[in-house]
Amino acid sequence: TQGKLKTIESAMASGDMYSWIILTMNSFKENGGYKIEIPQFSREVHSEVGLLAKFPYRAAVFHLRGTAFLHDFGRFIADFENTFPYMRIQNIDLEPSSSSLGNNTSPDDKEKLSFKMEIVTLVNPNSR
Repeated sequence: TQGKLKTIESAMASGDMYSWIILTMNSFKENGGYKIEIPQFSREVHSEVGLLAKFPYRAAVFHLRGTAFLHDFGRFIADFENTFPYMRIQNIDLEPSSSSLGNNTSPDDKEKLSFKMEIVTLVNPNSR
C-alpha cells in the first residue's frame, strides 16, 4: 500500500548521503549489539538501478572497511539485509586482520578478519 511505501521511502538514503550511511550503520550496529568495527566509509557513488523500465529510484554505492570475527560478521550481514529491504551488501572481501599477524596480539585477536564490502542503497526519489 501507499502508506507502507512511504514508510520505507522515509528511511531510504536522502540529503547528505555520507552522514546518512554513517548514522544508519552506527545506529544498526549499536541497536543490534554487533561486535563489528567499521571505521572507514567512502563517499557515495551514484548509479542507475537498471532493473525495470521507468524505475523511479536511483542507487548509491558506499565502500566500507572494518574488522570482525567471522561469526559476528555473518550475523551482521544476515540481519542487515533482512532489516533493510532497499539495501544490499555486495563484493565482500575477507582476509586475516593485520592486527592478527603481529606477535603481541591476544589469541582472540588472531581470529579477527578484515573486510571490505560495498553497500548499495536505493535513494528516496522524493527528497532533494
